[in-house]
Amino acid sequence: MWLCCQQGINCSIAYRAVASLRLNRSSGSCIVLDTTQTSILPARSWQPQHLTLAPRRPPTFHRRCYSRAPGQSFTPAAAADPERVQELSAANNTVRTGDSPVFTHPGGPVDAASSRARRARRGSMANSKYEYVKQYELDDTLLPGCWIVVRIDGKGFTKFSDLHGFEKPNDKRALDLMDECAREVMNEFPDIRLAYGESDEYSFVLGRNTDMYGRRASKLVSLLVSCFTANYVARWSAHLTDTPLRAMPMFDGRAVCYPLDSNLRDYLAWRQADTHINNQYNTCFWALVNSGKTPAEAQATLKGTQTAFKNELLFQNFGINYAHLPEQFKKGSVIIRQRALVEVKSREDGSPVMRERSVPIMLHVDIIRDEFWESHPQLLAP
Repeated sequence: MWLCCQQGINCSIAYRAVASLRLNRSSGSCIVLDTTQTSILPARSWQPQHLTLAPRRPPTFHRRCYSRAPGQSFTPAAAADPERVQELSAANNTVRTGDSPVFTHPGGPVDAASSRARRARRGSMANSKYEYVKQYELDDTLLPGCWIVVRIDGKGFTKFSDLHGFEKPNDKRALDLMDECAREVMNEFPDIRLAYGESDEYSFVLGRNTDMYGRRASKLVSLLVSCFTANYVARWSAHLTDTPLRAMPMFDGRAVCYPLDSNLRDYLAWRQADTHINNQYNTCFWALVNSGKTPAEAQATLKGTQTAFKNELLFQNFGINYAHLPEQFKKGSVIIRQRALVEVKSREDGSPVMRERSVPIMLHVDIIRDEFWESHPQLLAP
């Protein structure tokens, strides 16, 4: 059509001429428009004799030819001389001119489809040859019908907290960061029914009948740990605004099955009791250290003492009523799902559109007594 415009030919003539002939591309011919005849004819007076058929020109090689030896990548080679191209073809079995590969074979030319089929057969045989290595993989599917608890724990967080100057015995900023990471994990994995955390650890409870990732322990642990760690790094600056992250936080994880509801409750009671014991000891220890005692002297003072002694020590010597400390420090953090109104979008006038959704809710309550489980029966429901 560019030629038509240059010669003053009506483009509709050329379009209709090409459409009417319906030439077969395999005929080896191409259309040549006789510009000496059609340039002076009106749009509706063209005749077939104004079109002639000419043999297709033989292909010309590009200035650059790419040859490839077996097992090697394509490398530039001079291809201006056709004889050189044939020589490379015979030597390397493959010559690439432009974008079209040409295959040669001792028995004659081989088309691309046959070559692809041959390579596919070779690939299938190679796969079957090495497939035996799968037998070394162990089946780590967790028992069906059991509660699954994935507990993650910080690695070397004593040094990590010292490096970043965490407040002793509890740094609320760091605890809030852990809580937010756990909430994001629950948002990511809806099969998690409950999460409990304290200090540098968090436990995630999956339902009895969950089929999340085929109940494979390695898959569950790796995904929850990586999701938690990624959120810990990403949200660090939002909670510890004046403290740059100087070392990479690391968490390990494990998956444990509990067959009975009572087993699950006992596990969570164990973790919350451990929270109380550790917090009470640490509160007394750091109160003694801050008063002038050495760490060794503080440990000697608290060695073998009971809860009543520690409470009296805090109140008499430091004026601290342990019962008045924040519940987050004493009981840890519990995250469950509850129905609540959340904003899903905004109207044109800017007013929010609210819908009821199941969202993670943060609590700092006693989960050892029956009252908690009676108030939330959906947690142990099938």
